[in-house]
Amino acid sequence: MSIIVTDALYKRMWIRRRFWKRLIFLTITFAISFYIPVFIFGNLKIPKVVRLTDLNRCPVCYGISICPELYSNQIVLEEHRWQDLLFNVKNIYHGYTKSNRKVILKKLAYDKQLDKFDNNLCKTFNLHSNCTPMDLLNATNINKKIMDIVHYNLTRNVSVQPRTGLIFCPYPEGIHDFLKPILNNKIGKQYKSDLLNVWTMVNLNAEPIILQILPKSRGWAVPAYAGVCGRLEVVADEGVPLSDLGNIAWYRKLKIAKQILEMAMDFTFKHDRYRFYFFDWSADNIVVNEKDQVSYVDLEDVIILDKYITPKRDLRNWYQRYIKDYDENSVGYMFSIDLICRHHLSDHNIYSACYVLNGDDKPFLKPVPDQFEKGPFSKLVNQCLYGPDRFKAAILLQRYITDLLSKESVSGFGAVR
Repeated sequence: MSIIVTDALYKRMWIRRRFWKRLIFLTITFAISFYIPVFIFGNLKIPKVVRLTDLNRCPVCYGISICPELYSNQIVLEEHRWQDLLFNVKNIYHGYTKSNRKVILKKLAYDKQLDKFDNNLCKTFNLHSNCTPMDLLNATNINKKIMDIVHYNLTRNVSVQPRTGLIFCPYPEGIHDFLKPILNNKIGKQYKSDLLNVWTMVNLNAEPIILQILPKSRGWAVPAYAGVCGRLEVVADEGVPLSDLGNIAWYRKLKIAKQILEMAMDFTFKHDRYRFYFFDWSADNIVVNEKDQVSYVDLEDVIILDKYITPKRDLRNWYQRYIKDYDENSVGYMFSIDLICRHHLSDHNIYSACYVLNGDDKPFLKPVPDQFEKGPFSKLVNQCLYGPDRFKAAILLQRYITDLLSKESVSGFGAVR
């Protein structure tokens, strides 16, 4: 008995074969994508914290202050977040302590940055090409190399090559006074090891240094610093990004806005010797906890200005304020490092905080409820961003928000978005 294959039957058979081919292809593709990570990492569970530390690179690392806690499993990774391992470009991990306090674990650099750094180590210290990190304990002139990095970052033409690490100004020689609290007057091999730790952080990411100079325990709006182990920093998880809070009640927005302004003022004025001008005041780098307390969490890119230096002839405008012009050929957070470093005071932090609240890029305080749209509140918010004296406007805005929060009527405003 023969079967007659009609055009319609042939078409159905062709479609069926095509479907199965695609199904088999997708199945194979999924299997490959699933089992390759298993093959590489052994399983889909987050590895123990110590595997992330790169302790074998020490003393060219950040330090070892929290290593005992990691080795004794006092701090562990969230195992259900296995995607952190597979797709974690930023090398930021989530974990918790034995007391169930959430923490963030950061390698503070991309893998490519770390590889490049390691590949240049021996050359940087004029050692043989296959030198080991321990060979660096015999290196000399580490203090000078730290100052060389700071000088490089201060004078670097960013159009040719980007800066690396912190910027200390106006004179790089002052960096050693700034670092004294970190080194704690240690001597011998321990001092050399700590000095290499500092050199590494100044090269890669100075956040652990800044967190020790500006501790949360003294009222600074930054994450609580737990310590470092190898090339891993551990800090408290201080909440969710401001960018996730667009629909919260208006009175909560006012509480948060007031703290953002206070934070900007503190970074500018609170320290008895230095001003801290942070680069990236984005809504992703300001976080809020369950008590509506605010923290600035990205302390890598910063200008540290020594405000009590004796200016030389190259700083003729030192005692003048640098006021950022809103129309100075830029938008958003762009600013001049050179101009900030040539003046004893800048409104950079104030401008940046006000931009978060009222700028062009998803401003936190907009839209303003109708009751406040045409009153003193809107006027002060605009003066904080566009006005000639942002310091005065920020202070007046803080006072006005404090007055609003004291009135029970404000708490009745829900979400305005």
